[in-house]
Amino acid sequence: MVESIEQSSVDSDESTDVRLYLPDAEGWHARVKRGWEKLYCFYKLPGQDYYHLLMGGEIYLQRSEEVVCLTCALRHGIVTTDRLNWQRHGRKSGASANEG
Repeated sequence: MVESIEQSSVDSDESTDVRLYLPDAEGWHARVKRGWEKLYCFYKLPGQDYYHLLMGGEIYLQRSEEVVCLTCALRHGIVTTDRLNWQRHGRKSGASANEG
């Protein structure tokens, strides 16, 4: 049963890459929302004036007290779908050391 569920959720186009990358991973942890405790994303969605709830089973990122859903993490550049981001943009720590 598990195998059929996993297979049905995979896109038929095997070239589709759904992986996410964290260019500046220091301090970030991937977590899964469990239980009934209310947990809000650190950012507001465009056009909304409130912080949105994370749903049970949702994967999110956390750094200290900052909790970020994957949608907002993509929108704010915390994560990327660009597998070669490290080649194109360099490391953030190196870039910030060269500024100023």
